[in-house]
Amino acid sequence: MIEKIGNSFEKRAAHYDNPLTAYIGKGELRVIRSLVPPGSSVLDYGCGTGRSALDHARRGCNVTAYDLSPNMLSLAENKAKQIGVNIEFTSTVQQLIDRKWPVVTCIGVFDYYPDPKPLLHELNHYMEKTGRLVVTWPNALSPFGWLYFVFSRFTTPSTPRTPMFIRRVAKDVGLQISSLLYAFPSWSPFSHTLVVAMRRSL
Repeated sequence: MIEKIGNSFEKRAAHYDNPLTAYIGKGELRVIRSLVPPGSSVLDYGCGTGRSALDHARRGCNVTAYDLSPNMLSLAENKAKQIGVNIEFTSTVQQLIDRKWPVVTCIGVFDYYPDPKPLLHELNHYMEKTGRLVVTWPNALSPFGWLYFVFSRFTTPSTPRTPMFIRRVAKDVGLQISSLLYAFPSWSPFSHTLVVAMRRSL
């Protein structure tokens, strides 16, 4: 599954950025910023072409950005050079092992994982004991989420999820939701994107 996703984004990298995804991304970032304090040390897992990693860095965060697609990562690195921010980029997961961050973000990644539990377990491993994990999912209660589902069949298939599903899988891997917000547009509960902050269960 992971290899298939990686290959898909390797092929799409050159055409991934477009006005529609940029517009949706701006709406998501406005919400994500409220969950990532300026100056934080952040792992941005699945950084793609750099939208969230660059936004974190602009706000003074110390960012490590990982993506399994070297082509996507190369585009992110070029953007970082153009705007003059310093980000640690890597496409080698071994460089993340045994490291911990107070904030881990994973934006637009769970869309493509039919079973999110293995990835949640991995991200939990990268968090400090009192750390925060911020993730997004397309919203299964939203017509926008299902429109995205239909069009994604032509590229990398997505899977919208309900808040109830996310709470259940978080609990199954020892996490609990501390905040669930809605983005693009902010029409809860019908927004396209669910922005979810999690922490380890007590």
